[in-house]
Amino acid sequence: MLFSKVKLYRYILFIFSLTAWLAAGIYGIGLHSIIDFIHFTSVPLVLSYFLVFRPEIVRKNIVSYGVFLALTALLTTGYLIAFSQSISQIRINWVELPIAVYFLLSVYLILWLLDKVIDLTFSVALRINQQTRGVTVKKTIKDGFRFAFLIFAVIPYLVAVFATHWIKFAGADNPQQLLDMEYQHVSFSAGDGAKLDGWFIPSTISMSDSAVIIAGGRSPTKNFFLPYARVLSNNGYNVLLFDPRGNGSSSGHKYSFGINEANDILSAADYLETKYAESSRYIFGFGINEGASALAAAAAGEDERFAGVVIDNASGYDISLPVWLSDCLPGWMEKALLKVMESVITIDIGKPAGGMKKLQKDISQISPCPILVTNSLKTDKSDRQRTIELYSKAKEPRMLWLAPPPTNGKQVIGFEREYFQNILELFDTGRANQQPGYWRTGRSGYGANVGGAFGRRESPSLAGRAITL
Repeated sequence: MLFSKVKLYRYILFIFSLTAWLAAGIYGIGLHSIIDFIHFTSVPLVLSYFLVFRPEIVRKNIVSYGVFLALTALLTTGYLIAFSQSISQIRINWVELPIAVYFLLSVYLILWLLDKVIDLTFSVALRINQQTRGVTVKKTIKDGFRFAFLIFAVIPYLVAVFATHWIKFAGADNPQQLLDMEYQHVSFSAGDGAKLDGWFIPSTISMSDSAVIIAGGRSPTKNFFLPYARVLSNNGYNVLLFDPRGNGSSSGHKYSFGINEANDILSAADYLETKYAESSRYIFGFGINEGASALAAAAAGEDERFAGVVIDNASGYDISLPVWLSDCLPGWMEKALLKVMESVITIDIGKPAGGMKKLQKDISQISPCPILVTNSLKTDKSDRQRTIELYSKAKEPRMLWLAPPPTNGKQVIGFEREYFQNILELFDTGRANQQPGYWRTGRSGYGANVGGAFGRRESPSLAGRAITL
């Protein structure tokens, strides 16, 4: 009877631990996804199980666990150092080391527990005697199911969680130290409470009532996009440059294929209206790579504050397997793995990613806001073709600018002025055709007024405004 009571108390203690960690995830960290709950609670719950029930496996393998933990921390540290050394504009945020180790341990524990469950389930179903040694038909069947589970569940899960989760780095310096630019450090919250960190960089030539939100891609830090901010600032535009969630100094560690990042952009516009009203009577969006996909989603909604939008080399919207993996898989298997990946990511981020079809739909709904679709300065054939396809989905007023293709395998350079001249022309035109204030004059008639100013351009010779790079 005493043994039964002790066992009951242990179960109560374990359930209490589970409840406490779930409450900490919901109310302390603000987790929403069931996958995030599993990752967050797996490590402490396994530790609680070992401490409460004290299974024999702990005493036998405690040294092995310690070695595994040390190797995980060492490899993670090596990755952080190697990555930071390869890119001069970033530095290591050492707070990320325990977070990354914790996440990797949670992934390992989840897979270990799933394997144990699969092994036990098929052992019971096939009535396998665990005391029987050697190879048997039943054991071979069980191992076949475990291998199939590895291929069709574990691999998509691993690719999915590492596609959505990201180790963050810190910027090496501030704009004034890097490019001798005046700036104001800003911070604001997204609608769901995510904390976003950025810089407000004022125009250098005059007081300006126009602001550009730069929506950077999935990069280590926002300072990678300072060269863009400098050109805009030097040509009469205020700039709000910020880290989207899961990047740099902003909160979170998850990428959502433009879904939550679009809300970050709208929150940035809200912040400009609240804190810099006189400096942002006209608001423009400049999206780069994954940031371009998020900007397209933000500008395609009911929000009509954007006076002009630049979609630069939109990417990061499609869910895909690593090239080295997809190249060695038959087509049917790749499709099956992608379906599982899409399901995992949908559960993780709360909505389907959408992919190329969603991006094309978003771009088609940006009108009557002027839009420039470009493939940036460095590109390949597939990027050019994708950019042209996106442009074909946009409605007037629209403009396409393509950097010249590589010549003899070498990238053509020296088109920076032309690239920025088209961007500034788009912003100037959007500003001239928007009613002063935050809202466009309305959907009727706007495109007809300015549509003739745009078109398809491939490295044109422009005689527009003089710009400062």
